[in-house]
Amino acid sequence: MTLDGRTVVITGASSGLGAEAVRLLGERGATVHAVGRDAERTRRVGGRHAYTVDFARLDDVRRLATELRARLDHIDVLAANAGAVVPRGVTADGIDAVFQVNAIGPWLLTTLLADRLRGGRVLATNSRSHRGAVIGDVPALAEGRPPLPGHRAYARAKLAAGILLREFGRRHPDVDVGDFHAGILATDFGRYLGERTGRAAKTAARPFLGSPADGAACLVALAERDTPLAGGHHTRARPARGAEQLYSPDLGRDLWPPT
Repeated sequence: MTLDGRTVVITGASSGLGAEAVRLLGERGATVHAVGRDAERTRRVGGRHAYTVDFARLDDVRRLATELRARLDHIDVLAANAGAVVPRGVTADGIDAVFQVNAIGPWLLTTLLADRLRGGRVLATNSRSHRGAVIGDVPALAEGRPPLPGHRAYARAKLAAGILLREFGRRHPDVDVGDFHAGILATDFGRYLGERTGRAAKTAARPFLGSPADGAACLVALAERDTPLAGGHHTRARPARGAEQLYSPDLGRDLWPPT
């Protein structure tokens, strides 16, 4: 689809891949509504179309959805780019923080915007690490059980997010959905290793890593693709096979939170 004159909402827009994508989407003629956690950085990126959200607070996700609904009659592309490895713990909503920030918060925003997305597309930034994760006891996920180290907990949450995305597509067949792994970028490499070790690893590996602009170009290419994403998973902008559980309708139904 051409992005000229289209309305795009992108989360995780205050830095890195997201900030670069805001710039590229604008160059394609899209009206971009940038959502980030840091108000000042998001304002610098998004200008008058800047919003904040904390996915660790579901009431804040609902506030954002209300604000977007008040301003936008239709959304052509929701780029669900936000995601993070956060300290382990339980949020004020009683949900494991890693699981909420990476799966439940983005799911809630998408479902609250469902009527604005009719005829549009939801494109999520995933991680290839999801392919090493397994969803077992579904009720235990919200409690962060079984407990996993940071990287594995993040991978499990991204797998759950991808399953929920495809279930959203099944429940809303008028919305095209898909996700992608942008490659290993200089923005996130080493983040699982701790601040000091991660910084040293990033410095040593930087010549071999992709840039935020590389990841943003993948996002834009998929956002403007003429053919449907149709629930597909991509590595960069090319079709790839995700984890087997990613495509499970049974898991989609089991994971879908009560509304």
